[in-house]
Amino acid sequence: MKKLLTLSFLVLIYACGGKESESAEQKNILESLTFSVDTVVVDPGDDFLALSFGLGAFDLSPDQKELLFFQNKPLSLVTVSLDELKVISKTEFETEGPNSVGSFIGDLEAGPSNHVFIKGFNGQGIFTSEGEMTENLKIFPEGLDPEYTNDFMKIYGNSMYDFQSEKFYAQPYGEIIKDNELWVIDPASKSYASYPLPKMKSVGDLAITFTQKTADGTMSSYYGPSAYMEIQNNQVLISGGTMSGLYKLSSQADSVEFIDIQHNTVPNEWNITVQKESSDEASFKEDRRKISEQLNFMDFKWDETREMYIRFGKRTFLGENRGDPSSYELYLFAYDKDFNVLGETKIAGLETIPSSYFWRDGKLYSYVNVEDELGFAVFTFDF
Repeated sequence: MKKLLTLSFLVLIYACGGKESESAEQKNILESLTFSVDTVVVDPGDDFLALSFGLGAFDLSPDQKELLFFQNKPLSLVTVSLDELKVISKTEFETEGPNSVGSFIGDLEAGPSNHVFIKGFNGQGIFTSEGEMTENLKIFPEGLDPEYTNDFMKIYGNSMYDFQSEKFYAQPYGEIIKDNELWVIDPASKSYASYPLPKMKSVGDLAITFTQKTADGTMSSYYGPSAYMEIQNNQVLISGGTMSGLYKLSSQADSVEFIDIQHNTVPNEWNITVQKESSDEASFKEDRRKISEQLNFMDFKWDETREMYIRFGKRTFLGENRGDPSSYELYLFAYDKDFNVLGETKIAGLETIPSSYFWRDGKLYSYVNVEDELGFAVFTFDF
């Protein structure tokens, strides 16, 4: 296999200032962190890849040897060998009819036996890698108000499917629920269990909306912190940019546990106030800047080789004027399997935020577009 492009450099990272550890348990493993980056490009073969929207929804195969994602126009499932860095298949999927969930793919989960779960705006199901739907999973739990069974996205818009448990984990929104909740939906029995997530309220409380009336109608702009839900190390993890802690649900548990993570060098939660609804553009921009400059905690990723969770945090400094580039401060955090803090550092020398990234063999792969070719910045972290 021919590697089309390799660029390497070494960057030293200096840890944030802080008190020295007083015991072995408090040692900061990221204190002397270094990393190197190689940029690699995938061989597309005789075809080309349409990357105008980046990777979009993607996942790794269960053995982590392949990357799967959809490209648009035509809608096609692309499979990439990560060992050989080349496209090994590209299969067109239907956008209408019984073997379709529509022309837009909102979620993709790779399962066993070359099956994939796909969610669109109008439906979801399990498909073969050749595009045949083997199980239609557009189901609504029994006992719901019939009014809500006509609104698929309010239940499944923020959800994920787990092949291992054969269940959905969803956070419905709108008038379906009054408070933040996690729903565990069993498609086989059409039943669900709900669990309160009161700490996630801070994400919605610090989201802002700007509404302006124009000659063409009403224009609205939304801005706020991110919320995350993922399955890592066989556990459902729910977290938000506004706090260091998280909710955890193991695949066999019948309750949700909140884990209060305490860092030593950064704030563990936001302490700001914003105006949620505004018709004044200057006020909206000021609150948007205030939100951006907070430390936004990102999602957790399980590194199997080190047996630890790793996640980024970022602060964004918006440009003064429209079109001016933003600048960033990036942070890296490490936790053991029980979410005890192992290390924390502010990263110097990394100016771009990893995009569509995943961990594989102890290295972080971040999507990059290299002259309209599929590429990855491959980070090797040493600590």
